[in-house]
Amino acid sequence: MTTYTKGKRRLLVGILLSASFISVLNQFLLITAFPQIMSDFEINATEVQWLTTVFMLAIAVLVPITAYLIDRFTSRALLLAAVFSFSSAHLLPALAPNFGTLLVGRILQGAGSGMMMPLMQTVLLLVYPREQRGFAMGLVGLVINVAPAIGPVISGLLVDSFSWRAVFYVTLPAVLLLMGFIYRYMENVTEQRPAKIDVLSVLLSSVAFGGILYGFNSTGSSTAAMLMIGIGSVALLLFIFRQLRLEKPMLELRTFKRPLFALVIVITALSFSLLIAVETILPMFVQNVQLYSAFDSGLIIFPGAMTLAVMSSWPANGLIGTAGYGSPSSASFCSARRRSRITSCLSTDTGIPVTAVLFMFFMAGIAMINMPLTTAALNALPNELISHGTAITNTARQFGGSIGLVFIISFITRAAPEAGGENPLTFLEGVQSAFFASFLFAAVGLVLTLGLFRTKERKGGTT
Repeated sequence: MTTYTKGKRRLLVGILLSASFISVLNQFLLITAFPQIMSDFEINATEVQWLTTVFMLAIAVLVPITAYLIDRFTSRALLLAAVFSFSSAHLLPALAPNFGTLLVGRILQGAGSGMMMPLMQTVLLLVYPREQRGFAMGLVGLVINVAPAIGPVISGLLVDSFSWRAVFYVTLPAVLLLMGFIYRYMENVTEQRPAKIDVLSVLLSSVAFGGILYGFNSTGSSTAAMLMIGIGSVALLLFIFRQLRLEKPMLELRTFKRPLFALVIVITALSFSLLIAVETILPMFVQNVQLYSAFDSGLIIFPGAMTLAVMSSWPANGLIGTAGYGSPSSASFCSARRRSRITSCLSTDTGIPVTAVLFMFFMAGIAMINMPLTTAALNALPNELISHGTAITNTARQFGGSIGLVFIISFITRAAPEAGGENPLTFLEGVQSAFFASFLFAAVGLVLTLGLFRTKERKGGTT
């Protein structure tokens, strides 16, 4: 394994984190521009939501293939391809004459993001020695959690001052500058191995992950949604059977034979669904129940998002390094469970400071789960399987976030139609039920973390 000097490592890490920051930032920049996009293209809320759905679908399809791409191509070439996808995805939507063109741009952004995150995690884990990987994953946590915190603020300023197209024009120069840095300074880190793409595996994974996520995010006919979920599930089973039979699979699913890795994947998927659900429910509560403005809901979310960003970096990983994985993770799920139970009792009279503090404690608990346990899962794998491990962890997050969100939000949609969605008290019942469902999710996570005490895989050990 190549040893990197401190200066060279810092340069590589700076390039990777900058690329990933722009990737995550663009995922959240467009959300506050949705109302203006709806007005410009004369579309409804269901149609504009596809800008988020196609982004997730593109990631779901690309992530499983990244393990093969990382083995087959140099990390420099892949990073250039991902950022080039992003640059074209900026120019195309900025000039989009219609909504369809804007959707194509979001697909390209999702494709770039789908390659970016697993590649970043793989390279960071390879340039740092095993004992410093907690620090490396802390950097990842800091970057990917700061972007969602400041993204809506930046987007709001641009949309209010100019138009939604300014979101793409302003960030395009940064993307082009980043491409220049990658071309000039980026070095190859990963080792290329003989690899052949299995076309059938690609097709099965695309149908499986795309179909299931499309079905769970579909707002149309329930019959069509169930059909897509059924087709996706069958394709997923066929994909699993094929990967286990191939001598050189596209995605090495035998990583699940390692108990720590398998358990952590389930826990992180559950915690990510909890995170996404609560972040979605809270603005609904603040705006639809308490009748505060969108700016007020942003004020509540921002401190919690920054808490997640800070705690996901060195404090969380440092504690894991000294206390192991089981104790902090169990304590964190206890905290998340308690905060979810308390927030299920929120009312129209709950003050903004109280809600903000509760959300901050909740996010601090989540921070002690995601990045540290991801480090634990990947440390349980040998270097040659890290690319497969990062692809699996990112796919699990997409599934956890999508499916968990749909399940928890369904409690709100059942309550809101009873009063046409206009009665705050009726909507409050749905919000309280959704928070209670989040409490149950956290309780399940707590039970699963108890299994971490039984694993012996620590700091690279295996059972």
